[in-house]
Amino acid sequence: MSDTLWNARFFGPTMIERGKAQDVFLSIERSGSAASISSATYSLYDQDGATVKDAVSCTVDGGSVTATIGASDTSGKAYARNWLIQFDVTISGKVYRFYNDAVLCQARLYSPVGQSDLIARHSDVVNLVATSKANLQDYIDTAFSDITGQMYSDAVPFWRFRTPSALRGPMFARCFELIFRDYSTLFDAGDRYSALSDRYAEQYDREMERLRSKIDKDEDNILDGNSVPATATIHLSSGPRRRWL
Repeated sequence: MSDTLWNARFFGPTMIERGKAQDVFLSIERSGSAASISSATYSLYDQDGATVKDAVSCTVDGGSVTATIGASDTSGKAYARNWLIQFDVTISGKVYRFYNDAVLCQARLYSPVGQSDLIARHSDVVNLVATSKANLQDYIDTAFSDITGQMYSDAVPFWRFRTPSALRGPMFARCFELIFRDYSTLFDAGDRYSALSDRYAEQYDREMERLRSKIDKDEDNILDGNSVPATATIHLSSGPRRRWL
């Protein structure tokens, strides 16, 4: 019998803040049910492949695995992408290995938009939430993961952003696109929710194209000049060409 094709739920690159004690999570499921995990370890490798932590025991809770990284584990390490985290997880007597790329950074980036902001724009949204959802947080988390994942795949170091409010436009657009697309499947597909979702999808593309942020390029708490383009889109300009990495 072949090994089960588990769903290892990473929500983008693993962000590790240098010199800080922190937890890293992995959720494993299949067919909507959590995996029955008996044990797990994690290993951490830097950008050169050197072992930082080797086969350290993780905390297991149902289908969730928590790896604890100590402050001393990353102190003095150079800020860099291309780190790697490896989970070896025992499920039903078999060991499965899950990898995710990681970034050693000065600080994480957090969503500047919450449920109260969405309600301020569309006061009826919280009243239309499906009965399976208690609030709008799933949409917010998904939108933030989509946006940062898109930037990461475009080699944009979003963890160096120092103007998180610049993400409000894309976050609003992506959240409402997701929310109204969901509503359009719950109600008549030809109703206003489908049209609203399409409108916000177009707005999202525009917001991402014009996204700008102050950047701490060297992660030394010194902002590098003016706000610069924060997407991989080519912008025509008479100014100097910028490289992210």
